[in-house]
Amino acid sequence: MKKNNLLAQRLAFILSQLNTQERIDINELAGEFDCSIRTIQRDINERLSFLEWKEQGPRYYQIDRSKLGVFNQSEIERFASFASIADLFPKIDRQFFQEKLVDSIRIKGFEYEDISGLEKAFDQIHSAIEKHQFIHFDYIKSGQIDGKFYQIAPYALINKNGIWYVLGTDQDKQKTFCFKQISKLKVLDQTFEPNQQFIEEIKQNDSISHGNQIAEVVVKVNKIAAPYFLRRNLLPNQQLLHRLDDGGLLLSCKNINEMEIVPLVQYWIPHLTIVSPDRLQHKMIENIQQYLTSNN
Repeated sequence: MKKNNLLAQRLAFILSQLNTQERIDINELAGEFDCSIRTIQRDINERLSFLEWKEQGPRYYQIDRSKLGVFNQSEIERFASFASIADLFPKIDRQFFQEKLVDSIRIKGFEYEDISGLEKAFDQIHSAIEKHQFIHFDYIKSGQIDGKFYQIAPYALINKNGIWYVLGTDQDKQKTFCFKQISKLKVLDQTFEPNQQFIEEIKQNDSISHGNQIAEVVVKVNKIAAPYFLRRNLLPNQQLLHRLDDGGLLLSCKNINEMEIVPLVQYWIPHLTIVSPDRLQHKMIENIQQYLTSNN
């Protein structure tokens, strides 16, 4: 079995143990895999360092379930494959992944679209982000035939629900581009001074629609669905505002795009309702009514 496959298998087992037990003992894991304690420590402290920890060594480890919830088996396998660098991006160097994709690249979801043949452009954008270099390219929006030329200051590559996006600024206006719709990419020698506030917004925000956001959306969750939303954050930028007397919840989602929240609320109908801005709730109801009318 290839080394990466062995590593992925070991990481999957460690994640499963973290998922089902209160604590894991690295001494026991070393015996299980007939390897050194140091190897298990490296697995956890380096390859799984992006997890949220409640207890982190030196012998016992425990994840913070209030932040991560519970993994299913497919999530565990994706985590393990990601952490072991198992054939996701074969042409991107090891250091790229050892940085855990937390600075210029943010992973928000662990299902990856196929970018085969585009690794060079991916690397070029990543390098431009690190070196604060402007890039220009042609971009064709979804549903359109003709493209448009853009020159932007790139800030981040983000994977959201399996799709790669480039976040940047166009004359100080924040914009988001789908990576696979970019062509004729060129990295310029000209550099820019990065906006540190924007960088922090990217790091702290689940949204990818920077520059086109609603300040706050308040969502009511009924008592049936409430346990799921208490177990883990299922909405972008989710924060608990209030526990209702009937067992329901009021949740706040700040700085998100309409299309990042409305489809999720629709998915949870009848358990979720948008309280404010109320125009979103009315618009969602109208869209559902139009859909039902057109399909009768």
